[in-house]
Amino acid sequence: ETAIEVSREEILTALKNAPDALELGEGQDRVILKARKPEDSDPPLFCGSLSIAIDEDLYVKFVEGMVRNRNVNLLQGPSIDTVFGAPVYAGTPFETLAGLRENQLRAEALWRAGRSGMPNCPVSSSTTEFGFFGGFPGQTKLSNRSIAVCLQPAELKTNYSNFNKVVIAIGYHGYVRSGCPSMIGGYSGSAEGAAVANIASDLMQFTINQADISNCSLYDVRINSAMGRHGLWAQSIALQAMSHNTHGMLDKIINQTAGPCTEEILYATSAGLITQAVSGISMTTGPRSAGGSYKNYITPLEHWFCADVFKACGGLTLAKANEIVLYLLSKYEANIRNQPKGKSFRECFDIETLTPSPEWQAIADKVREDLIAHGINME
Repeated sequence: ETAIEVSREEILTALKNAPDALELGEGQDRVILKARKPEDSDPPLFCGSLSIAIDEDLYVKFVEGMVRNRNVNLLQGPSIDTVFGAPVYAGTPFETLAGLRENQLRAEALWRAGRSGMPNCPVSSSTTEFGFFGGFPGQTKLSNRSIAVCLQPAELKTNYSNFNKVVIAIGYHGYVRSGCPSMIGGYSGSAEGAAVANIASDLMQFTINQADISNCSLYDVRINSAMGRHGLWAQSIALQAMSHNTHGMLDKIINQTAGPCTEEILYATSAGLITQAVSGISMTTGPRSAGGSYKNYITPLEHWFCADVFKACGGLTLAKANEIVLYLLSKYEANIRNQPKGKSFRECFDIETLTPSPEWQAIADKVREDLIAHGINME
């Protein structure tokens, strides 16, 4: 296979030239994304949601509800697999059209929520570069310098599809958020190997893709999640290495597998977000409700919860975070290989009023009180 070789000098030059802050959005939705250090007092930014498939007719309602919480700073949004009811197939004109359709739905949802100035991270409905080509150019009318999602197939591997996205993003004056996942149990083997590969993957983004933000996540393939002890440790180590030694901006996801309307998704999410925030992450995107395996298994409430937890982590020490995360692990770790699927958006939310069911709200209130009791200031 083709190998792209870079020198130490090229890597150091790329890191030196990488930005350490970006101004995003407009008006009341203007935010500053910046590089952070471990135990940083400034909280990271939260981006929702994680491109999970949702019915086309639910898109506007879901996004409107999700961004009502102003701790949700950026919109990546869900994905659609139909356009005006017609199925979308990868690499066809329907995928290109899906990018255009997603823009229409984004704009309406943000307008309804009173957040038209919110920064966007498109394109969620993009299996290949065609959906990206259809959607990203139109984002210049929706956002102040949109952040392009340009993801590679595996750690330290890339392809022309991703390079095409990078070219379009730069050509249309967007910011590049590129990345590839590292896997415990994958090419790099152990947790230690995955951590090293993850650091190398972060370095690759700034050097090869001219990235403004590196989006290299880390999972444990044995549980399809980063929420076990090995995944949390490896992601923390990789984050601390990069955030302590560079000024590059970092975004990683935590890939929880429990679904909405369960305690497990909130406890696991909290463990992952606390780990990320205290280790120096700049932003995170998520959550991956129910592991992203089921259409419509995503609700605004877990995003509100995520955003509030993330904002409460500014200034948290590594020692205190470790203490809290060990407690949180006790709430879901025993069942980590068989997390509950939960309930869909239609099952645990009032779609018209955009309010959670009494059951889902009670679960969130219980976990919130537990986190506050253990030192997370969510009041």
